[in-house]
Amino acid sequence: MKLRILTIAAAMAASVAASASAIAQEKLGLRLDYSIYGTHAPFYLGIDKGFYKEEGIDLQIGEGSGSSNTAKLVAQGTDPIGFMDYGTMVKGISAGMPLKGIFAVHQRSPMVIISHADAPIKSPGELEGKVLGMSQSESTAQMFPVLAAIGGADASKINVISPAVGAKTALFLQKRADAITGVTYFHVPPLEAQGAKLSYFYYADFGVTALEGGVAANTEWLEANPDLARRFITATRKAFEIAKAEPATAVDALIKLRPEQARNRDLLVRQLELSMEATSTANTQGMPFGKMSEKDWQAMVDQFVQSEQMSEPIALDKLYTNEFISE
Repeated sequence: MKLRILTIAAAMAASVAASASAIAQEKLGLRLDYSIYGTHAPFYLGIDKGFYKEEGIDLQIGEGSGSSNTAKLVAQGTDPIGFMDYGTMVKGISAGMPLKGIFAVHQRSPMVIISHADAPIKSPGELEGKVLGMSQSESTAQMFPVLAAIGGADASKINVISPAVGAKTALFLQKRADAITGVTYFHVPPLEAQGAKLSYFYYADFGVTALEGGVAANTEWLEANPDLARRFITATRKAFEIAKAEPATAVDALIKLRPEQARNRDLLVRQLELSMEATSTANTQGMPFGKMSEKDWQAMVDQFVQSEQMSEPIALDKLYTNEFISE
């Protein structure tokens, strides 16, 4: 009888502990910048490995339809945090959106101008008189005026077509566009997989200093939930560090949670590999993953003002913070 009582007591204790653990998990919504691609895999790795759970977080991931839309959703509080292009975020902040960058992934801009190898476009100036496919809600479009301004191109002489998000690659493959804006990790692998022969140059090659993909938070939420933000970053950093060293491991975790992505495994791995090539600059070498440099941010703001994307500079402490990233 005593053994039975002890067994029942142990079972009850385990049940109470499990219930307490479940209650302790805070739901947190993360809005992605787009539909699933390789760079998103670390977030799923963090879920699969239990990193978020260890921090008391039940992470809910929602797909997006461009950084501009994600910025709006986070600014409105629909989701408290989002993965988005920081250039788009800066323009949103200048327009009054309550956003702040808290964990940078792409610190050297992976944005590119992609053209056909048999008719290569090798500089911003060579776009004049050409047809450029550029969806206005995408991060590359938000930063294109900066590229044109400091790269010596007259934007008024570029014939821009604005297809729906996701349609510009089809226009490019059909050669209805001489070039498209893109990012290496997102656009290059699928185009190559379809047999396209490509030429491309980086925005950064012509002096664009632009932190690109990273996590941004609603500032009101951030002020009210600093501990939750810190725990989220702790788990996210672990996941991205593993993903950088083992891209295939991160993609396999994504596929485990999103099995419909299994057919895209090779593409996702290639995207993540290219993505992880852009995670640092000369100013962030040796810093913890995700931590940002004041020099990089200042250069980015200066270029926004120079290219008239902003009428006046914004104080850097309004744009980003490293306070949630432990050394």
